[in-house]
Amino acid sequence: MVFGFYDPANGIVSMHAPRTDPDILRSFDDWAPNIPALPCTGNYRPGEVFTGADVISRDEFTSTDFYNELWRPGGFSADPLVTNLFADGAASGHIASHGLLNQSPFHSSQQRLFAALAQHLVRAVALQRRVYHLTIANERTLTGLDGLQQGFVLVDAKARPLFVNRAARALLDARDGLRLEAGAVSASDADAARALHGLIKSCAGDAGAVTGSGGELALPREAGRLPLDVVVTPVKQETATAIMPWTCSEHAIAIVLVSDPEREVQARVEELCRRFGFTPAEAAFALEIVKGDGRQAAADRRGITVGTARSHLSRIFDKTGSRRQAELVRLLLQK
Repeated sequence: MVFGFYDPANGIVSMHAPRTDPDILRSFDDWAPNIPALPCTGNYRPGEVFTGADVISRDEFTSTDFYNELWRPGGFSADPLVTNLFADGAASGHIASHGLLNQSPFHSSQQRLFAALAQHLVRAVALQRRVYHLTIANERTLTGLDGLQQGFVLVDAKARPLFVNRAARALLDARDGLRLEAGAVSASDADAARALHGLIKSCAGDAGAVTGSGGELALPREAGRLPLDVVVTPVKQETATAIMPWTCSEHAIAIVLVSDPEREVQARVEELCRRFGFTPAEAAFALEIVKGDGRQAAADRRGITVGTARSHLSRIFDKTGSRRQAELVRLLLQK
């Protein structure tokens, strides 16, 4: 048996034959532009059996340099049974059954057996190609969701997570504001937990839900920390299955998006440090100045003295080249 792949658009000609000298197979690349009638093999639909003689006559083929210098030394017959396993534009993959050299052509029973085998192989290759593309799509989906700064959780009607991205996993593991209880997404605060479950139930059209379809919620955290911002939105089952096919056996009803304002602030602090060379303290104070209620209010929120605030602001002006506070705010708001 010989498997071949032909893709002229990308300059690919590949042959695989387990019982053939690897050096001979590698030399196919050198012969690629001059292999007789190779482009014609793509004219046959997958599963349709044809012979070498259907593409090029035996006499014509055996008179070529390709046949005498590579094909015959490789032990390939001049009139194999062939079928395309797939045909995608000009590209095609085929499998060929070769008899022994100088052997009579395949008889009818052998041709019928090969034809039956061809149908199974075509279906197997079609399935494998679908699974391959599906796997790639899934991997891209996972990579994209794991790249989000927000937590992303796909849940069923009982708030059980069907998919959790990296940011959401970190928040659940911290168990501060958001947590897992008895296998379901919940909140650390009892009232917030009831409200969260109510929003999720509403996405399923639950008669017991008192809210509309999804909604927003703040999940309290430990003293001194900003609450988590949560948005619950309904999702159609077909949409969830298209994005994440491995959830098709479950009934996804909602997406829970969780934003951590402290993480967003930290990301802005790091950005300002990179852009302007601020220290973390200066960057944090600059973000307070952006709120627009003055230096004293900014100092109070940061828990620093007016003198320290004045010193921070002076260095911030120097590093940004700003002269007035309004000009500084506009600059800091630019991305």
